Amino acid sequence: MTPTHTICAALAFSLLLAAPGALAATVRGADGVSVSVTSPRRVVALNATTVELIYRLGKQSTIVGTDVTGTYPPNRIPSVGHWAQLPAEGIIALKPDLVIGTADNLAMPANQKVTQQLRAAGVKVLVLPASDTGGLDGVRTRLNILADVYGVPGAAQALSRSFDTTLKAAQANRPKVTPRVLFLYAHGPGDASIYGTDGGANDLITLAGGRNVAPFRDTKPLTAEALVALNPDAIILLERGLDALGGIEGALKLPGVAQTNAGRQRHVYAVDNSIRWIGPRLPEFALTLARQWNADFR
Repeated sequence: MTPTHTICAALAFSLLLAAPGALAATVRGADGVSVSVTSPRRVVALNATTVELIYRLGKQSTIVGTDVTGTYPPNRIPSVGHWAQLPAEGIIALKPDLVIGTADNLAMPANQKVTQQLRAAGVKVLVLPASDTGGLDGVRTRLNILADVYGVPGAAQALSRSFDTTLKAAQANRPKVTPRVLFLYAHGPGDASIYGTDGGANDLITLAGGRNVAPFRDTKPLTAEALVALNPDAIILLERGLDALGGIEGALKLPGVAQTNAGRQRHVYAVDNSIRWIGPRLPEFALTLARQWNADFR
C-alpha cells in the first residue's frame, strides 16, 4: 500500500469512528453491570415501557423480540413469553446483540437465573431501573439511558419536552375539587384487590389532580368493610378489569362499591392496561383523566 493509500485509509477509519452512533457507549445498568454497545441492531426489549421508549426514540426497527406486554404501539414483534418466566433459550435463538429489560422484571428470582445464563452465553444484558416506581422522573432516567445506547440524545430531549407540555395541560385541567380516589385491580366479579400507593396508578392519580386514599403501599384484597371505610369519590380500574366485570354495572356489584360516594355517583373510570408500569404515555393518561374529573367534580 502506498503512503497516500495509507493516509486515505487512516482518514476513512477516523471518519467512521467519528460518525454518529458509531462510537461505543458504555452504559451502567441498574444492577451495577456496565454494558458496552455500538449501534445495536438486534435488540430484545423486555417490558412494555422499554418497547414504547425505543419506539419514541425512532429505533423500533432494532427490536427483534419482546415479552407478552410489548404490544404497544401495535406491532408484530415476536414474543418470547411471559415477563415473569423468561426463556433463556428463546431469547438466545433471536440472536440479539443486546437484551434490555427493567429491574422489576429481571430482579425476580427466576429471571435472575435467566440473566446469568444469557451473560454466560455471551449475550449482553442491560438492566434499566424499575418501571413500577419512580414516576415520570423514572421514565426520563430510562429514556436517557436508552438514548445513550442508541446515540440519540436529541430525540430524548425532544420527548422529555413533550412530557412537560402535556403535564402543563393536565395541570390546567385538574378538577377544582380534589377527588379522593382508589385503584381497584379486578380479574372478575369475585377477584378484586385494592392497590396502594406503589406503582403507576398512584402517579396517575396525583398527576390528574386526585388524592389516593389507600392507607398502605402494597395490595390488599377488596372487602366491603375496607372500601366503605375509605369511601372514595372516584374509582379507577384497568380497561380489561372493567371489561371483565361487565362495565360500570358490574363494578357497582363489587363488595362495597355501591355504598361509596364513587358508586352512588357512578364515578368509575377505566385507565390504560399498562398503567402499573410507568411509561412515556403517563402524561397523556393524566391529561385524559384530569379532563374527566374536571367535568365530574366541580
